[in-house]
Amino acid sequence: MFRKIIQFFAVFGTFCCCHGEKVKIICFGDSLTACGGKNGRYSDILQQSMPEYHFINSGKNGDTIGGALARLDDAVLKHKATYLIIGIGANDYWRRQRSLSDLKKDFEEIISRCHRAGMKIVIISCFGNEKLPDNTIIDFNKSALPFEYYAAGIAMFEREIAAKYQAEYVPDMQCGILPKGRKDLWSDSNHPNSAGNRIVANTILPSLKKILK
Repeated sequence: MFRKIIQFFAVFGTFCCCHGEKVKIICFGDSLTACGGKNGRYSDILQQSMPEYHFINSGKNGDTIGGALARLDDAVLKHKATYLIIGIGANDYWRRQRSLSDLKKDFEEIISRCHRAGMKIVIISCFGNEKLPDNTIIDFNKSALPFEYYAAGIAMFEREIAAKYQAEYVPDMQCGILPKGRKDLWSDSNHPNSAGNRIVANTILPSLKKILK
């Protein structure tokens, strides 16, 4: 009898601990995830509207797809989160130092590892639904592509990988705060302020709710 009582409280204690901890949502990316100031990042705004979850911001200024892959274990996987919001690639776009095929390989490695860890994923993009011009053949292995082709290439592989791993995809997460540089919504020409991030958060929210069902 005494042993059964001990076993009951051991199970009950484990149950309370597990069910008392909030489900984690990682927001992973570059300065577009890190920007907004105190309580003004898009993750902070989502946290305010969804207090039943625990949002962890793992944004890093200047990060790239390769950099995100290198810090994936420490920034994401160690937290054992259930959900992931990832937005990365803006700095790769500006630098254009790597081929799109290499970027796609690293991006898919990030998504596949998170998928294997059991995470449900929302991919948020700073690119739109770009398509390559008709009758134009682009060599994705060339790093010095024109901006419009590079953006199109990133958007295309993001959508492809999202479909492959059953992730939600949010194209052009900043569409609601364009044009860039408006003082009411942007802290500079590339980074939203807290007011801009509130709109970004609202743009992400419908896709996030889909994976939370």
